[in-house]
Order: sequence, then C-alpha cells, then structure tokens
Amino acid sequence: MATKDWLKKRIEEAEARIRTAIARSMVPEDPLHAEDTLLILQELWPGADTALKLAALGHDIERAMPWGIRINRDHFKDYDQFKKAHAENSSRIIRGILTKCHLPAPLVEEVARLVLHHETGGFKEVDILKDADSLSFFRVNLPLFCQREPEHRVRDRIRWGISRLSKDGMAYLREMAERDDYLKDVLKDVLKAIEGCNLLHPS
Repeated sequence: MATKDWLKKRIEEAEARIRTAIARSMVPEDPLHAEDTLLILQELWPGADTALKLAALGHDIERAMPWGIRINRDHFKDYDQFKKAHAENSSRIIRGILTKCHLPAPLVEEVARLVLHHETGGFKEVDILKDADSLSFFRVNLPLFCQREPEHRVRDRIRWGISRLSKDGMAYLREMAERDDYLKDVLKDVLKAIEGCNLLHPS
C-alpha cells in the first residue's frame, strides 16, 4: 500500500514532468497558461483535489508535442471538432506521463477523464476546469493570440471562449475586465453584442 510520502513524491514528479513538457511548447504563452489555469481553478474551488489540479496543469499538454503528435488546427474545418481532437490527444498523453510516474491507476484515469472533457464540461469538476481554462485564455493568452491570428479568428475565438463560460465564470470575466484596461477594450463590443443572447450558458 502506498504511503503518503510515496504518493506525494510521485505527484511532485508528475507535476515536474508536466511542466517540463509544457516548457517545450512552441506556443509561448502555454507554460504561463498552464500555471494560471491552476491558479484560477484554486480560486474558483479552493478544495480542488489532486486529480483536478493535475488536470488543470496538463490540460493542454498535447500542444507542447512535436508535429505528428500535436493536433494541427488547419486540418479541421469545424473548431469544435478540432477542440475535441485536442482534448482526446491531451488525455492520452497525460495518461502516459502519469502512468510512467507510477501514480495509482484510479488517479491516472480520473485526470485523463477530466482532461478528455475539459473543452465541453458535463459534470461539476470538469465544468470548473473549463471555466478556469477559458478565463486564463482571456487573462494570459489573448494578447499574443491577437498578435498571431487574423481578426476573424480572434473574434470567433473570443465568442467561443465566452460561450463556454458558466454564469459564475462570466461574472469572473467581467471582474477581470474591470481591472484590466486592455481586456476591457478588447471585450467591450463583444460583451455588448452578447448581452442577454443565447451565447451565454444558462447554468
């Protein structure tokens, strides 16, 4: 039977391996986004367990993989299908990393399940992860995304990101925008356009 110290060391090894992998990402904001998603997750749910925290840290890990393993956005006409493939790939990769760290199988499978559903949600824990991921995009990723991508992709990504927020997540985003002039300026027209429309999830 695993002791607490043994498990703690295995978890620390897993966190280190995840961070090392993400540090190799060609997307410059990925390491900060991983840490920020974890930070927001713990703000939204201070009692988050180990599985949820590992999932927050490694939810986008496939983006740090080389081509041939990493999913190519341009191979998908539908953005939701691209995100589904991204989540499936990240889930497979995180399962492999955690298994190599000899973490207990139930923990490995729970992390893989959370990562698999982090784009779509569907149950309490993963809905919080989805909010944390979305909010971190607006706080960390958006400025560099705006520099890299054409205007139509930026507009569509912002709307998509807002559409997946819960009511609590939306309130958090508004608070973020009030404290961040750049974010407020980028989002002001979008927030006005969607006020009260069906882009906002009712839950």
